[in-house]
Amino acid sequence: MNLPSVDESEVAVTPYDTEWARLYVQEAGRVESTFGRRCAAIEHIGSTAVPGLLAKPIIDILVASVDGVAPSPEELRSLAEQSYVFLGEDGRRPGRWFWRKRGRVCVNLSLVLWSSDLWRDNLLIRDYLRSHPIEVQQYAEIKRQAVAASPNSLLGYQNYKREFMTGLRTRALEWRPQAG
Repeated sequence: MNLPSVDESEVAVTPYDTEWARLYVQEAGRVESTFGRRCAAIEHIGSTAVPGLLAKPIIDILVASVDGVAPSPEELRSLAEQSYVFLGEDGRRPGRWFWRKRGRVCVNLSLVLWSSDLWRDNLLIRDYLRSHPIEVQQYAEIKRQAVAASPNSLLGYQNYKREFMTGLRTRALEWRPQAG
């Protein structure tokens, strides 16, 4: 299967929009029904899930799979009917299958194993940022710099942020609320 490139030709960030939470709920219902019983959970992640944070205006949805297997032909077909483009398994993060939807509402959709580090880390970073407004300001500045340095490549934008994100993950892991 010849998959489209994950890179995008234009990268822009915008101020936080409260509409993103509503758009997530609307889209999540459709996505959840596609995965049915193998969907253990579904979450809004990424910058659009953090109030006050600059973001690419793209809703990031993370679906937790109970089995960790690749999407079925039926799931691929259902998502294609919903205008999602399948980008395959993430080469940098095996066990993450990725779709992109562009149009009036833009969505990045990931399917990962529920018990995986990919699941836990994404939720942890989101929750950490929601609890640390100074980190949100610092991250917003990194995003501005990343767009200025690489306005025509999503991969360049991500690479610019990589060092900050590594530190952010470390700080979030140190902060992680301990289970009672």
